[in-house]
Amino acid sequence: MSSETLDIPAQVATRAAAVRVERAEPAGRPWRRALLRAALVPLVVLLPLLTLAPTADHRFNLYWHGGGLRAHPLRQLAEPFRTVPLYLEAGNFRPLGRLLERGVDGAAYLLMEVVQLPANIALRVVAMLAAMVLTAAAMLLTESIIARGRLFRTPPSVLTVLVPYGVGAALVAAGGTSTTVLFGGLYFLSTALVLGVAAVCCRALRTDGRPLGVVPAVAAVLSGAALAVFNEIAYLALPIAAVTVVARGVFVLGLHLRSLLGNRATRMVALLWLGFLPVFVPVRWLIARACGAGDCYRGSDVVLGPDLGLAWVHRMVAWLPPLQWHEATRGTHGSWVVGLLPALALLTLALLAVGTATDLRQLPPVDRRAVAAVAVSAGTILVLGAVLAAANGDMQAAASAGRWGLGWRDSGVTAAAGAPVLLGCVLAVARWRHTPAALLALLVLTAAGSAAANGRYAADTAGRPSSVVNNAIAHEFAVFDRTPAGNARRCGLEAEFRALYPDLSSSRVVRVDVPGTLPPADRLEVTIDMATRQLYGRPFCRPDQT
Repeated sequence: MSSETLDIPAQVATRAAAVRVERAEPAGRPWRRALLRAALVPLVVLLPLLTLAPTADHRFNLYWHGGGLRAHPLRQLAEPFRTVPLYLEAGNFRPLGRLLERGVDGAAYLLMEVVQLPANIALRVVAMLAAMVLTAAAMLLTESIIARGRLFRTPPSVLTVLVPYGVGAALVAAGGTSTTVLFGGLYFLSTALVLGVAAVCCRALRTDGRPLGVVPAVAAVLSGAALAVFNEIAYLALPIAAVTVVARGVFVLGLHLRSLLGNRATRMVALLWLGFLPVFVPVRWLIARACGAGDCYRGSDVVLGPDLGLAWVHRMVAWLPPLQWHEATRGTHGSWVVGLLPALALLTLALLAVGTATDLRQLPPVDRRAVAAVAVSAGTILVLGAVLAAANGDMQAAASAGRWGLGWRDSGVTAAAGAPVLLGCVLAVARWRHTPAALLALLVLTAAGSAAANGRYAADTAGRPSSVVNNAIAHEFAVFDRTPAGNARRCGLEAEFRALYPDLSSSRVVRVDVPGTLPPADRLEVTIDMATRQLYGRPFCRPDQT
């Protein structure tokens, strides 16, 4: 019998595989569907928060930053750098982060001006767009770690396709300090930046020995310096990039230590650190000197208290949706999971899941080594994000009070990391071939529950006096009434605001030329007057006409 006859089964198998490859749809189509879901899933979950009232700095900054950026763009771009000494004295150093914050507020202001959206709705629309970017970044980082070839040239993996549902389900309004409620646009985009840096470094990892060019090297040093002047979330980019490169090199590409150390990706990470440390170290030293008495801004002050370990445990699991549901619905009486809103959310997510389930049957599975790389990388992100939050005094107090699901600035980081870790571990351990479909069904139910919890949070907070006043002020910008009756109504809202908020300074340094340091009532008057003069040519309130 000839060797050709013996090889007939192998030839048949090869031809069948070639036919399947020819019939397979282009890789771009499943990628487009996956990116669409990365936008739609967070939109469905966050939509119940669309009319949520602005709180804290949002009550002022939208009008201050947005109006200032439109009227004097160059001055506003320079403002975060001009006020560096002022904020350093208060223990805060985020010039590029403040620049991003101004950009986010400027985008919301533009929606308010062009589309005539009330300020509160414009603010939430921008936060939802930022959540979409974050979800897509989490998905792309996952695939950047897993994919052995070029990104987008092959279909996404099963794990990558499930990530948007996991991240979206964790976007819960778990209290007033959660990124889903406060500074969503800023901190979602900051987290997306961190994930993006790690993804770029992962894709720079090569097995062909190609050296790092001069331009990428200079860009890496400058990027490291920029991350040092961004904000505390951005600081995480450096260690996360280092871990993801090592995890991908060892588990996915099978590189030896010598090949990994001499790789262009490793050099890129080293250059990031080279640009980062000369800025970060002296700045933290200056902050330590200024804040030695412990009277600096609590939001960024580092507290090494006795509850640090307990707070870290709390922050490690605070992103889990069921814990966040408890915080979002705190004090609620009756059922919040039954109603029209949860039903609509479940129906919409189920329709999205139908297409996802079809993709899951056609997409390549993830081998255990790739899952291990994702688990190590995303687990590092989860741990570091939890450490960052645990070092905050407010989070330590919340942990000692037993508030397990309370949200904070780390909520976007831990959600984007926790979902890939949990999903990857389940896919690695489970032997059942329908595990991806079962996970998808569970994630759809969880995301619908998160939408219901967000709806309950919005309903519970809508009737608070502060929410009524702040939403009414936001509404006045969309339907500015020039009549005496409209002026009287706006002056009445200013008076109600003054009655609600004590005339206390929001900073230990008060400067008239920096609205952010004024007492709340004065700050509101300055910022909303600035905005209405620009939009309508008159102050928000004219007392002489009441």
